[in-house]
Amino acid sequence: MDILSVDGFNTLPGKTQELQAWVRANSAALAEHAPDGAELVGIYATLISSEKHSGNTKIIWRLDSFGAMDRFTAAMGEDPELARLLDELGDFGDVRIGADYSGELLKSVADIAFWGDHPEE
Repeated sequence: MDILSVDGFNTLPGKTQELQAWVRANSAALAEHAPDGAELVGIYATLISSEKHSGNTKIIWRLDSFGAMDRFTAAMGEDPELARLLDELGDFGDVRIGADYSGELLKSVADIAFWGDHPEE
């Protein structure tokens, strides 16, 4: 199974370069502390998007199953380094009322079950 978890957020004003430095210094450690079944694809800046409010920064994880989401949640409570890294990354997010954010869970078309796929009549 191949699932992508994409979370978007706006970076706090004046913190973009600090976020960039944090990502350069910490993304390898964040990837290392990902639990079994989860892989950090990367942390990206949005260059072009038709989405108006999905956030200017995206963190993308690849998951091998829906169970990987449960393992990820458990790991945040069991691995203090993972929790610290995620807390630090979260501190760059703008959580003020009205700030942009998004969340998507994407599953490979090759691996998904379709139902009710009827041609137009």
